[in-house]
Amino acid sequence: MVLQPIVDVQEYRIHADDALVRGLDGASAGTILDQVNDDNRYSFDQACRIKAVELAARAAVDELIRINFLPRAVYEPEACIQAPIRAAIAYGFDSRRLVFEVSETEKVDNVLHIRRIFET
Repeated sequence: MVLQPIVDVQEYRIHADDALVRGLDGASAGTILDQVNDDNRYSFDQACRIKAVELAARAAVDELIRINFLPRAVYEPEACIQAPIRAAIAYGFDSRRLVFEVSETEKVDNVLHIRRIFET
């Protein structure tokens, strides 16, 4: 995982950081995501959300942290959002700065399911 700054060029400041998947040796997201399958999708996605919070806390990030999630990886809507929020509390990171985004790499087949995730 890496945190990629998103810069507001009009105000010359970092607006947010995007949490992006990368390998330990800097491998691309595609290389890592190619290894995700139905058997490991949920644990991979959840681990990425928690790792993003950990990285933001360790870097003492003051901006919003944008965290993607894979829609098909969410079996329990409550767990999807609650685990990174609990991690934020454990790491002393303000959970109000977490922004969850639906990853563009997967098609959303069930809009009601996505809605339940965010209503949790």
